[in-house]
Amino acid sequence: MALMLSISSVGIVQAEYLSSAEQLALTEREAVGSAQSASGIEGALPVSAGETNIWTFAKSIRRALDTAPELRAAEADVAARAAELTQAEAWPNPSIDLDANDRLGQEDGRGGYGFTRVGLSQPLPLRRIAPQRAAAEANLESAHANLRYRHLLLEREAARVFHALQLAAARRQLAEERQRLVAESLTISRKSAADRLVRYLTPLERQRLSILNEEASQAVAVAEREQQKALIDFRTLLALPSLIRAEPAALTLPDAPASLAALTRELDSHPALLAARKEAEAADAGIAVAESQRYADPTLNLYRERDYLAGARRDVTGVGISVQIPLWNTGSGTVARAGAEAGRVQAQLALVQRDARSNLEQAHTQLLRLLDQTGRLRANLLEPARAMFALTRRSFAAGELNVLTLVDANNTYFDALARYLELQQECALAAADLRLASGVSLLDSAKEQTR
Repeated sequence: MALMLSISSVGIVQAEYLSSAEQLALTEREAVGSAQSASGIEGALPVSAGETNIWTFAKSIRRALDTAPELRAAEADVAARAAELTQAEAWPNPSIDLDANDRLGQEDGRGGYGFTRVGLSQPLPLRRIAPQRAAAEANLESAHANLRYRHLLLEREAARVFHALQLAAARRQLAEERQRLVAESLTISRKSAADRLVRYLTPLERQRLSILNEEASQAVAVAEREQQKALIDFRTLLALPSLIRAEPAALTLPDAPASLAALTRELDSHPALLAARKEAEAADAGIAVAESQRYADPTLNLYRERDYLAGARRDVTGVGISVQIPLWNTGSGTVARAGAEAGRVQAQLALVQRDARSNLEQAHTQLLRLLDQTGRLRANLLEPARAMFALTRRSFAAGELNVLTLVDANNTYFDALARYLELQQECALAAADLRLASGVSLLDSAKEQTR
């Protein structure tokens, strides 16, 4: 909306030289253009080559989330952690032993071979399953939180390319409008016969306006080149075909943020903090896992043997248990390593917590300052420069002012408008930084507003 206001302010200067009917037609064209910009608020739709699409920021985010390989990697990590949880709850497989020999044949003189022993062994992971499950669950929750954080990082990257494209498109429109107004000043001495007042341009004034016109033409060329570069970056991130003529929605100023205290209260639910916290829980559970793995699992043995007893072949059934004797290896090194890893992860968690609060405060302060600066620039510089430019053009057309005054007013106004557009982009990027620092997605905010 703010960009549309800026371009409209240029249009106000233009409308002062049009008839009432022409002004009405111009207003209708602006209304149609605003409606076309508003039509881009729909969600991400299938994109076909050769179309001109109006892209909103939300639509760009959805497209990036659908196509980004970074998210596929994070989703694969979630799937891997889920598989680890399934495996952590699994018991070890039993084993069976079969012995065949001729011992019985030799005992009773019958000869031949036969099965003399069948045994079944089952390891009992009584101490391992619970800590393994706890560690795997924490790792899975950490992977889910990391996936949400990857969403936020990708949204911030989408903000960078989208707002760069918005600014480039606005600069091109501004350069074209500047060139058009300079061209009008050049033709001011060739008015229709119905006009009573005709402004005569001296050769020096005409030459100065020609130079100004060429400068405006060069600015248009530079703006078109920068827009094409921004469009390439936009297409690359969103995986758009090269034939897509993507047009961004107009730059708008973001809303004022919530208070820093309110954002700080919700900071504990930040995906990056959740991921680090769950990783620390998994590391703590890893110590218990290492403790449970210091010794091999006890093994329950069930067996049935055939032996020669009291002059006859007889079957013997028995049960036993095998326990490892920690004589040479007590597993203390594995436990110490798990403890050191838990300490490292805890330190990393403290670092993430410290940086999260610092980043939130910086992003909040930056956005507030930029919004205040943008408001002051519009009220104290842009609007006065616009009014001065309009008066200067009228006075120049009436022959009251020379061309140097017109050039100075032209440069002052368009420089102020260009700076206003830059501040709008900086505000939009600062709002994206604040969403990243507070762990809030623009799509989540849009869902809350529609409820």
